[in-house]
Amino acid sequence: MRRVLHLVGALEDNGGILSSIRGVASHATAEGWEHVLWMRRGFQQVRSPRLEVLESTHALGESGSHLRLLVSAACAWPGLRRLVRERSFDVVHGHSRGALLLSLWMSRTGRATIFSNHAYARRTGMYRRAASNRQLLTLLLTPNHARHYGITPQPGRVEILPECGAERFFEAPLPAARKASGGAVRLVGVGNLVGWKRWDLLVEACAALPTDLRQRLRATIWGPIPDEPEARRHAADLDRAVEARGLAGMVRFAGPTGDILGALRDADLFVLPSTNEPCSVALIEALAAGVPALVSASGGNVDLVRDGETGRLFEPGSAKDLASKLEEWMTGRVKLESPERIRQSVERCRASVVARQLHEIYRRWTVRAEAGPIPLGGN
Repeated sequence: MRRVLHLVGALEDNGGILSSIRGVASHATAEGWEHVLWMRRGFQQVRSPRLEVLESTHALGESGSHLRLLVSAACAWPGLRRLVRERSFDVVHGHSRGALLLSLWMSRTGRATIFSNHAYARRTGMYRRAASNRQLLTLLLTPNHARHYGITPQPGRVEILPECGAERFFEAPLPAARKASGGAVRLVGVGNLVGWKRWDLLVEACAALPTDLRQRLRATIWGPIPDEPEARRHAADLDRAVEARGLAGMVRFAGPTGDILGALRDADLFVLPSTNEPCSVALIEALAAGVPALVSASGGNVDLVRDGETGRLFEPGSAKDLASKLEEWMTGRVKLESPERIRQSVERCRASVVARQLHEIYRRWTVRAEAGPIPLGGN
């Protein structure tokens, strides 16, 4: 059994990165791999399947401060290097900002090291330099992700591999095709209540609908409030906005749920208003459940949703355009694909499919690492 250590560094058990790792891990044993999480001390695992967790006081998943990321990586590095050596991990797989420097340093030790970029960073230079490192394999999530960084995929150097949706979403009974009618329209969103998710756009869009349409709307957003002051303030702002715009009973922030599939079962539309969402697991799973999506025309969304077929794309950051696209669907002016075709559109993101691809990447990269470092100027 070969072992891979995922450098995540998160404190809370939520978010698409962990969902995707768990999806891959659920298909790992049969392929001869074991997946282990490297997390911040105090991490509490609440979701399944449960994985082995190793903790570090200095692990850090994300931060808006580059200095904090640098300091945390420098403090974590000695312990991480010792851990990898003592536990004999075959692959070290870093995820997003908090693991970038650690992945670069680990690649210099001769260990098979992979870095998955899960972000749309404004400063792209360091990520391009990392992708040019011959000792480090970089994984990007979608073609638009690669375009954002100005990186050309190259087999064995920079490859594209999406996040993955759990098998149960692909195996659940499909709903009947949703058609606009005079009844209630059930809109479902899934995601943390943080500012960059732009749930405020949804509130503004719902308020902008004509009265007769607005009264038919039943929008439910499922997701936790991260234990951070900014997130708590944002959640309070959303509640106030709902009340101020007279949307109580029409828009509801329902908190976390352990049954996303159940939440999607009766949904007419899935909504994701964030700009430059890298590759949303929630979006993948909604499409896998046969639910059409209303998402911003940015980030990985443009590679997951076919506009006018499996969903609608609206102008990023525009509540007005979001309202227009929602009104268009509610009045029957757009016809989308069947639930079967919507599911088929994301088959490539199925956990079993992504797991096979990733485990093959691990196999190739360990063979390459065992052959020794690539000399400067090599291919």
